Amino acid sequence: MIGFIGGGNMAEAIIKGIKDMASHHIKDIFVSEPSKQRRLYIESTYAVSTTDNNKELAAKADIIVIAVKPQIISALAEELASVDISNKTLVSIAAGVSISYLRQALKTANVIRVMPNTPALVLKGMSVIAAAEGVSPQTLEVVTNIFSSIGKTLILPEAQMDAVTAVSGSGPAFVAFFIQSMIAGGISLGLDAQTASVLALQTLAGTSELLCQRSPEDVIKMVSSPGGTTVAGLKVMQESDAAGLIANVLRAAATRSAELNIKITGQ
Repeated sequence: MIGFIGGGNMAEAIIKGIKDMASHHIKDIFVSEPSKQRRLYIESTYAVSTTDNNKELAAKADIIVIAVKPQIISALAEELASVDISNKTLVSIAAGVSISYLRQALKTANVIRVMPNTPALVLKGMSVIAAAEGVSPQTLEVVTNIFSSIGKTLILPEAQMDAVTAVSGSGPAFVAFFIQSMIAGGISLGLDAQTASVLALQTLAGTSELLCQRSPEDVIKMVSSPGGTTVAGLKVMQESDAAGLIANVLRAAATRSAELNIKITGQ
């Protein structure tokens, strides 16, 4: 049985992925969620069992997915202190919470840390997995298969998680900000909001597909003609050091990820 402590959007996306993926051998799904309205929604939508009791879930589930905000982890650890989960597999999707802290706080060695991102809501997510030393290959494979149901997965060392958080974890917001700015720019040039939105969103979708087959450099060359409109726009980006700005944005997000871990764990 797989249990989710927290029934929010990301937990729902994973449940949907498991349900939609016929190859999964996971049959029993259990969700602990404090909101009665949310529990009823999850039960009726996905035909899974729910509870408002985290201890009950922890005692029953073989794989426990911690799907709550990082700030709640310490309180959750206190709540589960009386439950023996030493033989369980603990999977945390709480950003910025280290494996060492999870092992110590929740008193289990079998910990896997995962950083998914919000495109998982449409089963197009990017999930990066880091396993504690000693986690068996079989267990890692099971967890990898679970997250493969909501998109692509990579297994990386935990030391890279802050960078991962910046690029793929926070990345959807940065991409959305760029598209929002493109839409606003289109409107300033005389387009109505709906037209500007369709143009920007379809350009994003098509370019994303193209970039799965070609490098960014190739796509830039394909669109750019000497002395043309694209070159004029790219010149502004280069003169404004847009690449440096983006690097600084990612650096700020990675730094904050590291700070959050220190704040939560005290390490």
